[in-house]
Amino acid sequence: MKLRERFRKAVDKVVSYLSGDKLIEWGVDRQLGFITYVFLIICASIAWSLFVEQNLVKVQKNERVLQELRISYQQRTLDLVGMNNRSKIDALLKANGSKLHAPVEPPKRIELEK
Repeated sequence: MKLRERFRKAVDKVVSYLSGDKLIEWGVDRQLGFITYVFLIICASIAWSLFVEQNLVKVQKNERVLQELRISYQQRTLDLVGMNNRSKIDALLKANGSKLHAPVEPPKRIELEK
C-alpha cells in the first residue's frame, strides 16, 4: 500500500509540473508579459543570426566568382598584350622589308638516336 501511495504522489507531482499548476503557484502568470517579451527578443536574435549567416554565404560565393573573373581578366589581358607585341613585330618586319613571317605549322620534335 505504501508503494502505491508513493507512486501516486510522484505521479501527482509530475502532473502538477506538466499542467502548469506549479507555475501558477510561483506567480509566473503575473510575469507573463515579460516572459513573452524575452521570448520574442530571443526569437528575433536567432532570426537575425540566420539572416546574417545567409548574407555571409552569398558574399563568399560572390567573392569566389569575382576571383574567377579577375583571373579570366588577367589571362585575357596577357593574351591581348601578346597579340599586340606580335602585331608590332610583324609591322616592323614588313616595314624593313624582311621575308620573315609567323610559322604556319607548329614546331616539330626532333628525335636524336643515341
